[in-house]
Amino acid sequence: MEEKVFEVFQPVRNTINRALGVVVKVTGDNVTVQPLSGDRLTFKAQYLAPATEQEAAALRDLVTRLKIEEENKSKAKAAKADPAVIREEFEKFVRHIAARYPRSAEAFREFWAELMEAAGDVPGQTWEMKPNTSKNPGPVLKIYNAATQKWVYCLSLLAGWGLRMEIKKEFLPPGCESLFPIDHAMFGAGRAVELVYRDFTPERRRPYAECVRAIYAKARPPEAA
Repeated sequence: MEEKVFEVFQPVRNTINRALGVVVKVTGDNVTVQPLSGDRLTFKAQYLAPATEQEAAALRDLVTRLKIEEENKSKAKAAKADPAVIREEFEKFVRHIAARYPRSAEAFREFWAELMEAAGDVPGQTWEMKPNTSKNPGPVLKIYNAATQKWVYCLSLLAGWGLRMEIKKEFLPPGCESLFPIDHAMFGAGRAVELVYRDFTPERRRPYAECVRAIYAKARPPEAA
């Protein structure tokens, strides 16, 4: 039997009930279709067929809408990766802290500057802002993973009245475990520490900056080595 191949945005027909839809995703033999109404459904390719010219005409508006949605999604993704946008999101985040806890915001800025000196201030690469949701919003440091050749999350900072930091265990240098005494953070994949700014003096901050410096010195991407 000849293998059926479908493309994204292709109008198709369900061979069983003749329902029409537009292909939005293809993964191997699985084809996800957006019908004229209702939720998206995934079928085996064998149960779909290309729509006829008349059927495709009925799907023309849906195809146009899906293409516009995909284009807008791509633009939003590009904007999120823009260093200027990332910095603005960071400033907005700190302003929200300052509105309730001015001194906490000042202390956080000082510590953040020390982290940037240690990790390198390259928004979109060495750090970015996590999605601005009600659960764990805030900046996150990223590290180069040689195995995957990608920048991945390393250290998350949950800042507010106090500061909670969560680090993935795989990136924690030997001897730094005591800096993050809370085990089993990140669903067991990390360690954490909770700090109060008034006790987070320059002397107490220094070991954390040095820890981050050690992490980044060990895991530099090829072009930065």
